[in-house]
Amino acid sequence: MNKVETILTKNHKQENFPVGSWLLSKKLRPQILIFYKFARAADDIADSSNLTSKEKIKRLNLFKKAIENNKIKIQKAQNLKKICLQNKIKINYALNLLKAFKQDAVKKRYKNWSELINYCKYSAVPVGRFIIDLHKEKKISYKCSDPLCTALQILNHVQDCKDDYNKINRVYLPSTFLKKYNVKLKQLKKSHTEKNLRLAINDVLTHTEKLIKQADKFKKIMKNNKLSKETTFILEIAKSLLKLLKEKDPLKKKVFLNNFDYIKCFAKTFL
Repeated sequence: MNKVETILTKNHKQENFPVGSWLLSKKLRPQILIFYKFARAADDIADSSNLTSKEKIKRLNLFKKAIENNKIKIQKAQNLKKICLQNKIKINYALNLLKAFKQDAVKKRYKNWSELINYCKYSAVPVGRFIIDLHKEKKISYKCSDPLCTALQILNHVQDCKDDYNKINRVYLPSTFLKKYNVKLKQLKKSHTEKNLRLAINDVLTHTEKLIKQADKFKKIMKNNKLSKETTFILEIAKSLLKLLKEKDPLKKKVFLNNFDYIKCFAKTFL
């Protein structure tokens, strides 16, 4: 780790979804991991509670410069730029992620669903498109990856709604949803989810479920069988996590899938 990066908060094995699992081509897994390591390092800067907004922007701009030219030496950025050039993949995917993370450094609230979706356009969509392009799939496959990655991002926001507010004063739950049910932000500090906040969260989850259904319609578009299986697996994870978030209280305890849940999702992939 260099002076630009922060201490990593988690690795690829701790994510909700598999990062370059064995379902994918063995040849491509290391390249997906390179993209993940870049994204994780930059995301951890944006989410740091120890850095000022100004310092976060400064560090993220160094990541941007490292991607755009060779004058700034940040290994994770250089590694990603190399595989993008080798595979003729746009570096815009990396730049869009950085745009989202710089937004995270300064933006604390989201007015409505459209504003949140626009954020996901930069924070989540590039991940799926990078993997689609790496597999040389046609752009029509974005019709599956875009809503799926967006849904995964929002599910993560719901999972972390308490920590995001308490640790970095950030709220992704759209203000229109909170106002609709007369939710006060201080309710996110409580040890349980009150009824009106539960209704607001359920409303967000209902909108997210539509994204998952949209992705599900296009999952068979992909020609690469391994990528198709991986996508189906991730879709099953998204469906299971959404169901769990509807049933359990994200303020009482962080909601996440256990090993048995993942096994069930994996089994459904091959049904």
